[in-house]
Amino acid sequence: MSNVLSNARHFILTHARLLERRLLEVRFANASPASVAQAVRAYRNTDGGLGHALEPDLRCPDSQPLFVEVGLAALCEAGCRDPELALSVCPFLESVSDERGLVSPILETVFRSPHASHWSRSSLAPDLNPTAGICGLLHYQGIQHPWLSRATETCCAMLTTDPPLEAHTLLGASRLADHMPNRTLANRLFDAIASALPRARFFIPEAPTQGYGLTPLHFAPDPSSTWRALFSEAQIDGHLQELADRQQPDGGWPISWDAPGPAAVLEWRGRGTLDAVCRLAAYGRI
Repeated sequence: MSNVLSNARHFILTHARLLERRLLEVRFANASPASVAQAVRAYRNTDGGLGHALEPDLRCPDSQPLFVEVGLAALCEAGCRDPELALSVCPFLESVSDERGLVSPILETVFRSPHASHWSRSSLAPDLNPTAGICGLLHYQGIQHPWLSRATETCCAMLTTDPPLEAHTLLGASRLADHMPNRTLANRLFDAIASALPRARFFIPEAPTQGYGLTPLHFAPDPSSTWRALFSEAQIDGHLQELADRQQPDGGWPISWDAPGPAAVLEWRGRGTLDAVCRLAAYGRI
């Protein structure tokens, strides 16, 4: 085990949540992907949604659509298919969606609990973000549900007609393109996203990064990704080198925004450290 990975593992075992520890075990210790589903289930609420600060900047116990996306993304990352868990979140999503099937990232209930200051400026309007990403992750699970069909149709129409120029939304849309059962439509989504991404807000195509944003490594976390073809060797190599250089003496990676408290800082650093070592390992850097 390289020093980079060994030090990162020590940081994650010392500071990170159970969810990230389980994901680390799946990625590097051949643990069962089902262990990640067990961790995600701990965040379930009686309304079928996921809550309890699953996104660390929002310390809210109530279910939020964004939390559902985070939980489903963890299952996908682990290669875990759990149709029962996936289906169980759909009634919650339907209950908070508009007539088109769109959901907002957060609900008003989020403001009753501590949260990062940047979330105070967030809209509660239903949107492509996070709906498109949630739909893609549910399609990965291979389930069917009336809400999922309606929301998928809406997202595809919006993305192919007028793709958004915002990187987080496009990242969610990339998940929909990756897992759409209709591959002809998936190819249309790919083309729409590829045309919009270079101009998108919060997208940082070249290293070095300054401040907060998404890089090519968010879209192509490993060389086998469909999205790898969008980026040059220089772009990928530059971001990989910068990523490797940012490991801290304690073994973890830093964050570039103000989290709402010390626990959230460590939870985010655990998440970021897991992402860093997974990407560096996938590209053969550790």
